[in-house]
Parts: sequence; C-alpha cells; structure tokens
Amino acid sequence: MIRRLDPGTDASSCDAIVASLPGWFGIEEGIREAADAARTHEGFVATDEQGEVVGFITTVPRYPTTAEVSWMAVHRDHRRSGHGRALMDAVARELAGRGVQLLLVKTLSDREDPGPEYAETRAFYLASGFIPVMELDIWGPDNPCQALALVLA
Repeated sequence: MIRRLDPGTDASSCDAIVASLPGWFGIEEGIREAADAARTHEGFVATDEQGEVVGFITTVPRYPTTAEVSWMAVHRDHRRSGHGRALMDAVARELAGRGVQLLLVKTLSDREDPGPEYAETRAFYLASGFIPVMELDIWGPDNPCQALALVLA
C-alpha cells in the first residue's frame, strides 16, 4: 500500500530503511540529509501487508512546474517487489495533478564506476521513464552526478 509520508510517525522507519542499504547510504552526510528529508519534505511511503513502512520517497519543489526527488529508498528485504515503482507512480500522479510538468532526480553517474548499486539505481530510473539530462560535478570529483528528468503527463 502507498500512503502519504507522516514525518511524526514514519521518519524513524525511513531511517531504518536507509540503515539497511549501506551500499547506497555509506556517507554520513547523505544519511543525515535523508533523515532530514523524511522529517521535512513531502512524500509517500510504501507499506507491507502488516502495515510496516518498507520504502519511502520525498520530493521538493524547484519551480511551479518542476519538482525533484530528494530521496528514495526501499528496504533491502523488500527490493524488487514493486514498492519503488508504486512510490514513483504515486509521486508522478500527485505532482502532475498539481500542474508539475517535469520531475528531476540526481544519482551517481556511471562516468566513474560507483558499483552495482548505482547501476541498479540508474536502471530503475530509466525503466521508470526518466532520461539522462546532464552530468554535474556538485558532489566532488569522486562522486560525479547524473541528472535525469521525467516528463509528467
């Protein structure tokens, strides 16, 4: 099930999801930023059959017609079970309904091989309809960024 993120009750579950993914969340600054997003950004959570939060997505507005996925993660034990796709679909519907036309996301580029985790991340975004837009050197020389965009209908 997908429902709106409630920072008061869901933030600690989001923290636990991040902790379950050290291959993606291995930098302390990123862990802190994800924790902050779960407490301050709007978003959605995915729950399992018992109602436990197993995934989350947060977004921030960039312009009236543009938003960005700030953080997204699915617990390691629940990956590849449709939760990520359901979260992305919920965000896309919600934002398109508000008149947002473009959804952005940033992830590690394949310019330097960051490992299989980020190859999976890029594959997920591409399968979700995102297209690569540009590379940015905003995270330092060892962490090249790839920006992707999804046109919302």
